Amino acid sequence: MSLPSKVETLAWYLRRPHLYREMVRRIVGRKITTEKFWARSAQDKAAGQAWCAANEANPEAVSALLGIDTTKLEKLAELHPTEWAFAKDAEQKSPVKMGGAAHLDLLYTAVRARRPAIIVETGVAAGWSTLAILLALDANGAGQLYSSDMPYAKLNNEDFVGCVVPARLRTRWTLERRPDRDVLPPLLAKLGVIDMVHHDSDKSYDGRTFVYREAWRRIREGGLLLSDDIEDNFAFRDFAQEVGSPSLVLRKAPGNFSGLLRK
Repeated sequence: MSLPSKVETLAWYLRRPHLYREMVRRIVGRKITTEKFWARSAQDKAAGQAWCAANEANPEAVSALLGIDTTKLEKLAELHPTEWAFAKDAEQKSPVKMGGAAHLDLLYTAVRARRPAIIVETGVAAGWSTLAILLALDANGAGQLYSSDMPYAKLNNEDFVGCVVPARLRTRWTLERRPDRDVLPPLLAKLGVIDMVHHDSDKSYDGRTFVYREAWRRIREGGLLLSDDIEDNFAFRDFAQEVGSPSLVLRKAPGNFSGLLRK
């Protein structure tokens, strides 16, 4: 980042007292800085993509672990055309572009098949993953989703977080607009036991590992941890080895992978 960008970023944080703790964490960790961080990230991603490609699960492995045939995932856009059209329109009208969607059809199919009662999601942005989960919970007729989302510095996207989610689905959704490190410990302590976690927030190695470890302690036996864009670094690989639970690497698009762990 250039010096003016650093100043602007600090000014953005200073106008938001509820994010002061995150501002301090980033300053101490030098995350409001330099090009070295991004250069290292690019190197990590190339190595991560190679590992993911070498360890991609076949449909039989997915079926054995989840009972889901990934060659026949339920297509969200086809099953829910009204909500899909609303979401596409809302995304197009949003003045803030907030990144791509996760593995939506996998998320939807997994929630429909396993019928979780409590799901925790980190990272919302426009809300595509949130939409997939909430549509599945709605179709199941049961379940609640709890999400955390850290606003994007300087983009002023707070008013558009979750914009693709229709109002009718929001009764099953609780959203905390603060960083994972501030939201997750008290939320998970309050919930006690959870059935599923979807990580799509801070994708640094430390950010992923924090969420994985916090959530894993609360996931019930047989519950799931799903993580998007795991090719960015080796956090998913290392955590899967750390806990020794069955894991899968699933290709979402060329060079782009999701990870799944079952406790």
